[in-house]
Amino acid sequence: MDIIHARCRKIVEDDLEMLMHWRMRPDITYYMNSDPQLTMNDQKRWYGQIQEDGKKSLEDGRKGFYWILEVDDAPAGFVSLVDIDYAARKLHTGVYVAEKAKRSLRLSLDIQWNLYRYSFETLEMNKVCEEVFAENKAVNRLLDVCGSTREGLLRSHVCKNGKYIDVVTRGILKSEWEEKKKGLEYNLIEMEE
Repeated sequence: MDIIHARCRKIVEDDLEMLMHWRMRPDITYYMNSDPQLTMNDQKRWYGQIQEDGKKSLEDGRKGFYWILEVDDAPAGFVSLVDIDYAARKLHTGVYVAEKAKRSLRLSLDIQWNLYRYSFETLEMNKVCEEVFAENKAVNRLLDVCGSTREGLLRSHVCKNGKYIDVVTRGILKSEWEEKKKGLEYNLIEMEE
């Protein structure tokens, strides 16, 4: 197994401009629901919201976790756990690796398995959900390998540039993760709280 040194750290205000540029890059937004045109004011507003949310505990209804993915001590991407539903004990993941030189199958597997580990073992969720464009075959295959099940298809669910796009709904249950992780070798990624 390749050793990858990665961690997920909290976003700080100095990250906002970098995140803004990443989030508007066509190669990043290609498989996302929107193509935003952001400003630093937008970023500061968003940062204020996630800072307020970050002060809440899970019991107080915290809605998300947002991290900068660092690989070899350098910012490489964005990772999140969002839309936390405490009654159903489920949440959604979000990931992109912006630095092309850091992208690899090994890193992608490690990120996903660490998100599952954190969601099930630290946050005590019962289900982790993902939504992926149907045409994004690489990510759908990756999630198949990681243990996520294709649960449904949302037809013409997103409209981008006048084109309607189908979205695959996916999920992995805690019981499935317990089986999947047996004998699984992956690099642990620190998830800063």
